[in-house]
Amino acid sequence: MHRTSPAGTFNSDRRLQFAVLVFMLLWYGALLLISWRLSQNDPVRLTFNSMLAHLLRGQFDVDPQIVSYEGYVRDGRVYSYFGMWCALLRLPLWFVHRMNADMTFWSCLTAACLAGMAKVRAVLLIRRRAIRSPMASYATKLMLAYILLAGSAVVLLQESIYLEVILWAYAFAAVFVCLSIEGMIHGSFGTGRLNVMAACSGLALLTRASTGVGLIVTFLLLLSVLTLQAAPETKGLEASLSKLRRALVAPRVLRPLTILIALIAATGTVNYFRWGNPATFVDSHLYVMRDAWPNFVLSLHTYGYFNLRRIPFGLIYYFLPVWVLRNGNGGLLLSMPQSPLVGVVTLPPSSFFLTDVTAFGFILLLMIVLRKGRSSLMPIGQFAAIAIGLTVPCLLTLSLSWMIFRYRMEFYPEIEFLAFMGLYLTVTNEAMLARLGRARKIFNASLAVSILASVVSLALYDLSGDTSSDEIVRPGIVHYYLDMVTYHLHRVATHGIRFLP
Repeated sequence: MHRTSPAGTFNSDRRLQFAVLVFMLLWYGALLLISWRLSQNDPVRLTFNSMLAHLLRGQFDVDPQIVSYEGYVRDGRVYSYFGMWCALLRLPLWFVHRMNADMTFWSCLTAACLAGMAKVRAVLLIRRRAIRSPMASYATKLMLAYILLAGSAVVLLQESIYLEVILWAYAFAAVFVCLSIEGMIHGSFGTGRLNVMAACSGLALLTRASTGVGLIVTFLLLLSVLTLQAAPETKGLEASLSKLRRALVAPRVLRPLTILIALIAATGTVNYFRWGNPATFVDSHLYVMRDAWPNFVLSLHTYGYFNLRRIPFGLIYYFLPVWVLRNGNGGLLLSMPQSPLVGVVTLPPSSFFLTDVTAFGFILLLMIVLRKGRSSLMPIGQFAAIAIGLTVPCLLTLSLSWMIFRYRMEFYPEIEFLAFMGLYLTVTNEAMLARLGRARKIFNASLAVSILASVVSLALYDLSGDTSSDEIVRPGIVHYYLDMVTYHLHRVATHGIRFLP
């Protein structure tokens, strides 16, 4: 079994990474600029500027005129639920006295490119370990095309502060997944790698709670497995506990835990000054617009923020969007199960089985390898810890009171981790490469579907934003989007498009 030499690929990998970065800056930048939202003058866009300005004065509230309808009123002050990371990114504006400058575009672009480069690095690492064969080369090129042109790279590439938060949280998760892949393939999770993974987990929490909680759980599960694996086998319970205690106080465990605890403490401090409780990330009862969403209030009061009973509808919303079809009574097909269990459901309809069918193809190959017991190259304990931990954001999203299109990003760390492992176990196994060769036309079609569906989903999201599904009951989904296209074409004809952020 002949493999490529890693040393012989480093220079070509550097050139490829540079070319990919240039491509991402141009392609992702163009998609952000095309967004219809660029022509809107929304004061909420400066929320992070206001958040930083107040933080520099030792305050944790925001200007009510800037945060506007996204504010939460507590004890006479207005707060935002957004994490602090995106506010801290504005610190250079304070140094140059440009606190009124809007850097949402550049922040979104940076986060998208950071996530993209992390995924490219993971694929290139897998390529170095691949069997030297045309099919292995085809598989890595297919995955590169998918991660650059479809799925998480495209479907949510919209310039707004809502997406800025999600893109940064996802970027930290993408780096975390890349480091996980590296550690598993190299068979080593050194202190440096674990330090960065701990930092990604803590920074994700400082950015977006659900992503951060998922990464923290994943990191702690992985660290537990690594600690147990590092503890030498000994006879007797007392001797075993002694060895385990020494393993727990080793620098490889203490240093990343110190980093993680410090960032968790920083997040808890922000939460305390906002909501009076370090474990509270948002209090929707204080939302200034809560009365405008009666079903939202009823859902929270009846079923709470998270409820496992919502998971079936969540699966339909994110994977089988038949909920936009109309029933015989003139309402949405799933309007009865949806209310009041789910508070808010937003457009557009979409499905991971369309936007990410290529990734699911590699996940299917992973399942075949695991079923046939050909996974000797993969440390099962570490794989299980990461795979189980990354399901936490998925479960939180599925059980949440509101189904919102942009929240689908919470699924991508899990989907992409499994897809990367499927790619790795495929390109290092001749039997699996032969299987892939027989399904080559299917995978080519899957890539075309993924790219087309991702671009269409982004276009529909640009048209609809966070429009509630209730607004399409009367006209129907097709008429709704035809009306939105007409509206935006008229707006462009009247006011033009602002091409610079």
